[in-house]
Amino acid sequence: MATTHEDLSFRLDRLEHDVRALSSALARPVGSATMNDLSFRGWLRISGPTFAVMVFGFGLLWSAQQAFSAQLLEVSRTLGRLEGAITGLDARVQTLEGAVTRLDERIDHLDIRIDRLGAAVDKLADRVGLEPS
Repeated sequence: MATTHEDLSFRLDRLEHDVRALSSALARPVGSATMNDLSFRGWLRISGPTFAVMVFGFGLLWSAQQAFSAQLLEVSRTLGRLEGAITGLDARVQTLEGAVTRLDERIDHLDIRIDRLGAAVDKLADRVGLEPS
């Protein structure tokens, strides 16, 4: 909708008239000015946009807080899952360390048996008269 220069001038004049009327109503002495001088419609025209902005702002704040709470809950769940995975990984590492320790003990035992077998082969070679290799 195109707005003409005259239309804008008319609106500006009307706004200036309303502001002057409000100013004169508020400038009267307290005894002569009562709340009845300002109609509900006038009061609503003055305070309505402020309340609308407050309600809109509260709605935005509420939805942002709800989104933040949902994200925080999801982060907490993810951290819980990660802590569980780390605990499981720690248990597996401990199991692996135990298996490596047992394998190391078996290798040490086999090393001892190989040394004994080598000594026995050397004795046998001495008996037979062969030179050890």
